[in-house]
Amino acid sequence: MNWLQLLSTDTAVGRLLHWSRAVLDIVVLLVRNPSRESLFFARMILKLKPRYTMVTNGNLIALYRFVEQANRERIPGDLVQCGVWNGGSAALMGLAQVRSGTPGLDRRLWLFDSFEGLPPPGGQDGRREREQFFKGLTCGRVEAVRSAFRRVGVPFGLCEVVKGWFQDTFPATPVGPIALLHVDADWYDSVKLCLDTYYDRVAPGGFVVLDDYHYWEGCDRAVRDFLRERGLTGIRVTPTDRAGGCFRKPQTAPVQ
Repeated sequence: MNWLQLLSTDTAVGRLLHWSRAVLDIVVLLVRNPSRESLFFARMILKLKPRYTMVTNGNLIALYRFVEQANRERIPGDLVQCGVWNGGSAALMGLAQVRSGTPGLDRRLWLFDSFEGLPPPGGQDGRREREQFFKGLTCGRVEAVRSAFRRVGVPFGLCEVVKGWFQDTFPATPVGPIALLHVDADWYDSVKLCLDTYYDRVAPGGFVVLDDYHYWEGCDRAVRDFLRERGLTGIRVTPTDRAGGCFRKPQTAPVQ
C-alpha cells in the first residue's frame, strides 16, 4: 500500500485526515467571514465530507456559487460533471440549482464516472501520478451518490448518471447545451477528452471548472494543450482554491 492509498478515504486514517482538514478549513471560513452564508456552507460540507467528496472546501463553495451565477445570468444549458466519485460535489451543485433556479430555466445534472476508479495515468502525466496510482483509486458507487443527494435534500431525479469509461459513454450520451462543465478527471487523457468533447457545447459565458488544476501535472498540461489547439489565447484560468481553477467561455469566438 503506497502513501496515497493510505491517505485515501478508503482507510480510517485517510477519512480522519480528510475530515480534519475540512473542519480546519471551515473554522478558517467562519473566522474570516462570520455570516449566515458561511454557516450554511459549513453545515452542507460537514454533511458531505469525507464520505462523499474529496474536493476542497474552497472548490465546493466555488462550484455552488458558479451555479448560482449561471442562474442569475440565465445562461442556458445543463450542468455536467465528469468524474463523480461518491457524488458530494455533484450534490452541492444540485442543491445550488434547486435553491437558485428560476422558472423557465430547467437543468439536468449529467454525472459521468466509470465507478471502477481512475484509469492508469498515461504518457502525458507526471511521475508523481504514476508513482501514486493504484487500481481502484477513487472508486465511487452509484448508491453513495444517491445517498449524498439525500443528505442535502436534493431530488435524485434531477440527475442522469452515466456509468462507464468516458471514451465509451461520451459519444453515446445526448448532452445538449451546457451552462457549467465540471471536470474532475485527474489525468491528462481524461481531462483532454472532457474538454475536446464538451467545450463546444458550453454556452457563451458558461463555466468550465477544473478541480485538479495545479494539483496534477497532467491536468495542467491538458488544459494548456487544449487552449493552444483551439487558439483560445485570451483565456486565463482563475484559481478557485489552493488547487483548482475556472474559466468562462467567451461570448464571441476568437479571431483566427
